Amino acid sequence: MDIKGKHLLMDAFECDEVILNDPSLLRRILVEAALDAEMEVLHCYFHQFTPQGITGILVLATSHLSIHTWPEENYASLDFYTCGDKEIIEIGYALVKQLASKKAVVYSISRGIQHAETPTKNRQHAESTRLLNRGDDSDHVSLKQLLSGQHDILFHQKNRIQDIQLIKASDIRMYLDEQLQFSSLDEHAYHEALVHPIFAASLRPHRILILGGGDGLALREVLKYKEVKEIDLVEIDADVVNAAMNVEELKKLNQRSFEDSRVTVHIQDAVDYLSLNSACYDIIIIDFPDPTNKKISTLYTKEFYALLQRSLSRSGLVVCQSNSPRDTPIVFWSINKTMKASQFYTLSYHTIIPSFGDWGFHIGSKTPLSAPILSTDILYTTLPSDFTKLMRFSPHSLSKKQFAVVNSAEHLVLHKIFKKEGLYL
Repeated sequence: MDIKGKHLLMDAFECDEVILNDPSLLRRILVEAALDAEMEVLHCYFHQFTPQGITGILVLATSHLSIHTWPEENYASLDFYTCGDKEIIEIGYALVKQLASKKAVVYSISRGIQHAETPTKNRQHAESTRLLNRGDDSDHVSLKQLLSGQHDILFHQKNRIQDIQLIKASDIRMYLDEQLQFSSLDEHAYHEALVHPIFAASLRPHRILILGGGDGLALREVLKYKEVKEIDLVEIDADVVNAAMNVEELKKLNQRSFEDSRVTVHIQDAVDYLSLNSACYDIIIIDFPDPTNKKISTLYTKEFYALLQRSLSRSGLVVCQSNSPRDTPIVFWSINKTMKASQFYTLSYHTIIPSFGDWGFHIGSKTPLSAPILSTDILYTTLPSDFTKLMRFSPHSLSKKQFAVVNSAEHLVLHKIFKKEGLYL
């Protein structure tokens, strides 16, 4: 490969929100970084949004340096590309530090033209893609790139339900039907957000139901709570659970969660399980795939949420992963509206997951939550100390709420909205 450029993609978490909302300060920070990299700045433009947030870009003689900030999330993403000779990785780390970031992920990518392929070069290319693309088409591309380089197939099984691939390269990734399910680089950000806010809101988290989540990663977070007495995990695909229980790398990732005596696994369709279930749960965690097709869309209907109502205790809570409030805001708010149509009171929140971007969740309850969700005593690594920060949404996301619809068996539209919002480009 002839290297034509160096590219850094940076996710900065837990930044100082004052810095993230100061355009003049951000301009100075970026210009100084460009000068440290011995680059010529041709043009600067910074735009401040109302009520908060900034987008800024420096046009460089060797390419560009840009930043996008979400002060309400204490998060910023940066893009630094250069065709110059100067090594920029350390400058990237310094940039993140100047945002007072307590945690960051820096992706280093070598850009260029592929010539004769060698195993070493393939590995470099595969490791550098780091799963920043979103959506099924992008997942197909990243998977193809990954498989063309040096990697290990930890588990591969194609059954009547789906095609399961567990792959180890620079990280561990699971694909279902070539759609990325998780990367070990940042899966904690998703699973901590899925589990801990609902536990912080629960008055009696003794009996738990997990729908989906056959990889055992949400289960790992639930098992951190000593007050939990029983956990039923319902997964339709036995092969996913088989991988989670027997592949050493995945067992290490889920901390052997299926070996805990409190856990009972049910290999069963979620609708069938709920239809026959007579137990009441204090917390139900829904970890289903995105509504990419008609079949999965039925798991996000008014009728399905009515089944959940039957299986919840009076003070019980349900949480549902609900796609991106930024990339698929109508899908996100339609799930909220559908839950409300099923007599749930709802509470919405979101967080940043580098592999997927801004990702949202809804908590449902039979009665209004009496107090704000602040935090939990359990140790976590990716969430703010005050969970109420997760409940602030951008004006763009909130503006799409008016277009939300109720997804029902008679009016099954969520998968159509999902496609229209651009994940299938």
